[in-house]
Amino acid sequence: MKIKIIPIILIISINLLFCGCFEQHNNMVSSPFIDTHEHYYGKVVKVVDGDTIYVEVNGHLWKIRLLGVDTPETYKKNNPDEYYLLNGTPITDINYLKYWGEKAKNFAKRELDHKEVIIVFDDEAPKKDKYGRYLAYIYINDSGKLENFNEELLKYGYARVYVSRFELEHEFLNIERKAKENRVGLWNWTNN
Repeated sequence: MKIKIIPIILIISINLLFCGCFEQHNNMVSSPFIDTHEHYYGKVVKVVDGDTIYVEVNGHLWKIRLLGVDTPETYKKNNPDEYYLLNGTPITDINYLKYWGEKAKNFAKRELDHKEVIIVFDDEAPKKDKYGRYLAYIYINDSGKLENFNEELLKYGYARVYVSRFELEHEFLNIERKAKENRVGLWNWTNN
């Protein structure tokens, strides 16, 4: 009996090794948030704009809309009623918003294009939006530390919080508030 149990344990151990159930995947480290949420590894193959990307996952192409953030538009007209400074003043300069949309897209390209990422789904938000895009957080390896790219967009003033139901909403709102207080990125606008 004991002889048969050892090969089964060995087979299970080998399967765990090859299924990627350990904490690292292609030099990616792990985090408690990722470990407790549905997640996948992939490679970014195209950046559409600051908040929309294409990722190849196991040979399939996924269009992903970054959850909880909204960057200014680059392909269509921006709505000034979506971007408010801390004092409640809307950013009404459409050209300014488009400029920051381009900056957000360039930031996303620099940080994500052709890089390995972890796609993490939120337990409270829907998995897809009405356009069929996946709604997810994107994690990147920044010198051995995992960074939530969605948060990075807020931290550096490239995006606003897209208020909806998701687990990190309050955290995102706090990050956005700090960026507005410090007039970071697009929040440095003045109405001349």
